[in-house]
Amino acid sequence: MDADELLKRYENGETKFFEANLNGVNLFGADLIGITLNKADLGNAILVFSYLNRGILNKANLVCTKLSGANLNQASLIDANLHDANLHGATLQGADLRNANLTLAYMLDSNLMGADLRGANLSGANLTGACLRGANFREEKRMYSASLRGANLHKADLRGADLTGVDLSKVDLSGANLSEATLRYADLSDANLSEAILYNASLADTNIGGANLKDTVGEIFLHIKKR
Repeated sequence: MDADELLKRYENGETKFFEANLNGVNLFGADLIGITLNKADLGNAILVFSYLNRGILNKANLVCTKLSGANLNQASLIDANLHDANLHGATLQGADLRNANLTLAYMLDSNLMGADLRGANLSGANLTGACLRGANFREEKRMYSASLRGANLHKADLRGADLTGVDLSKVDLSGANLSEATLRYADLSDANLSEAILYNASLADTNIGGANLKDTVGEIFLHIKKR
């Protein structure tokens, strides 16, 4: 299916395109609000500045897809593969990204406020300046185990985020705002927390072995357990 066919069918009221082959299509700025693209192949597609809010893209292939500036607010991307996708400046407020593969994704200045990221793999992702305020990464045994191992979260906004049990080893959290964030049982070994803001953050039983805490702000250290 090419872009013209998809847009025409969508404009005529069709919204469900299960397992559609849209590999490499150009949908720059397309209005596809509420579209269903479960298991669709959108690898290498151009979805820059597209409107996919409330869209359903569960198990979709979005490897290397260009989604910079796209609107994915409240979209469902459960089990989606976004490996090496470009989400620079994309908005994903309230999006459901449970078990999504976001390894090596480029998410500079993206907005993931209130997103559900339980079980998501963001290893090596670039989240510099991203807004993750209130995002849920919480580990739940037998179901979800999120990883941010080696990710770049420099100056990211993680206020109120739930990072319970999350793998944050070797993560760059320099200058990040973690005020009121929950990091209980998280692994922050060898993480860079220099100049991070940790007011009222919960770090009980957190592993901070080898972490860089230079110039960190916040009276939370009495609650930290070094393992």
